[in-house]
Amino acid sequence: MLNPCCNTGVNSKFATVRSWDLRSNTPGISIILVTSDRLCPFSPQIVTKLTGTGKMKLTILKRLIFGYATIMLLFIFLGGYITLQLNKINRFVREISEVDGTTIDLTERLSDTLFTQVGFEKKYLISQDQDFYQKFWDIMKNLTQDMEKLESLMITNEDKKAFLEATQFYQNYVSLFREEVQAMQQDPDYPRRKYQEGKEKLVDQINERLRSLMKIARSNRDTKIHESGQMSQHALEVTYITVGLAIIISILISFYNTRSINRPILLLQKRTKDIAKGKFEEIRDISSPPEIKELADDFNLMCERLKELDEMKIDFISHVSHNLRTPLTAIKEATGMLIEGTYADAPAKQQELLAITEEECERLIDSVNRILDLSRMEAKMMDYQLKESDLLPVIQKSLLKLAPIARRKKIDLELKPPPALPSPKIDVERISQLMENLIGNALKFSSEGGKVVLSVYIMNYGRQFLEVAVADTGRGIPKEHLERIFDKFKRIERGRGTDRGTGLGLSIAKHIIADHGGKIWARSKLGEGSTFFFTLPV
Repeated sequence: MLNPCCNTGVNSKFATVRSWDLRSNTPGISIILVTSDRLCPFSPQIVTKLTGTGKMKLTILKRLIFGYATIMLLFIFLGGYITLQLNKINRFVREISEVDGTTIDLTERLSDTLFTQVGFEKKYLISQDQDFYQKFWDIMKNLTQDMEKLESLMITNEDKKAFLEATQFYQNYVSLFREEVQAMQQDPDYPRRKYQEGKEKLVDQINERLRSLMKIARSNRDTKIHESGQMSQHALEVTYITVGLAIIISILISFYNTRSINRPILLLQKRTKDIAKGKFEEIRDISSPPEIKELADDFNLMCERLKELDEMKIDFISHVSHNLRTPLTAIKEATGMLIEGTYADAPAKQQELLAITEEECERLIDSVNRILDLSRMEAKMMDYQLKESDLLPVIQKSLLKLAPIARRKKIDLELKPPPALPSPKIDVERISQLMENLIGNALKFSSEGGKVVLSVYIMNYGRQFLEVAVADTGRGIPKEHLERIFDKFKRIERGRGTDRGTGLGLSIAKHIIADHGGKIWARSKLGEGSTFFFTLPV
């Protein structure tokens, strides 16, 4: 509870604190009391003013504090209860996965393995082929390993008993087979039927014990699933009740307070709905109490920020399209070449195209991770696997990946490396990502029949560097935009509706090179194309 201030020499006012939930686009309002002077001790005179005819407007604040505290307690209770139930359900799920599920998988595998072993045993006894004999013992090793894993999962006495019996029967089976082999070697007319009946009986007993273990594990699993379902249902009921109480209390508090601040709140509500429809209009000249006026000012700030976020969302969608287009096009072109039979007489080339397709599919899966990479780079939390590597194979691999796009657009790809290159200390994966981005941009903005040239130089800027240049024959970039293209979410509009530097590609490239100790820049002339340079220290 806040102590009210003395009436003498104190100018009291209310200030608003705003909060905004981006998931629901709903503003939350809190009102707090602030003063321009020090707080005075609580006095009986103040009590008289608060409860009598005084004009100090603290009642709304008190009701808000009481109401929000009540709702908060309800949700704290709900959060604690749900956390407890989720922990219990998580424990059951973990037991089902790690114990019961593993037990079922192992018992099924043991049954299949035993069946296979019996098959090799019979084949050996018929053909006396040593390969079958060796295979029998190899399978026994695998089966023994699975038995050891299964033993660690036996918890109850019933489980342990069935497992020990299965183990003993299996040992007897192996011993009986060994005796039969010795008997067969000593006397070809040994009593085969007697041994066969003994082994079949032991195998049946082993399978019976394994089925028993499987039945117990499934029963335990079903019991835990049933109990988890009951817990979930109970938690859902408690959630409904708690949320219902919270909604009722919220409605009562809102109804009680809106009698004095109805008009400005309705205007805020209307503007909030407009925001939900994408209309970011500010509130002008609102007639309201000081706290609502300050709230309106904060609302205007929020509206401006949401407008920026909406623009950022559009740029983000453009980034995703930009980042996914290159691998999708490469896959399409590679598969198209395979379907058309371009390399029908060259199986090695076909295999290369299939490998490219597989790699591009993996790139699509990792696209979301790349979006997160920029945040990690900006926070200086990106881990790089730096090691001395040859740069030329990295460039060649990137060219090979994007070769189908170049072929489709009839663009020549040319690589101009020096005779010998030193090995810089790089993260191969990140440099590959950089090269594919730069080459992909060059291909995208080059006209049909154009040319993309990659050059590598050994430079000396106080120390030795490798300088890589990617030049295209596209339309070029206006000079005033050359610096901005490396900023995230920057779009440079072009004459024919295309853009360069859309999304995060070049921004990520800038971070990668900077973290490697190099620099990246671009040169361009309208109508003649662009060249992107970057350096790597050696």
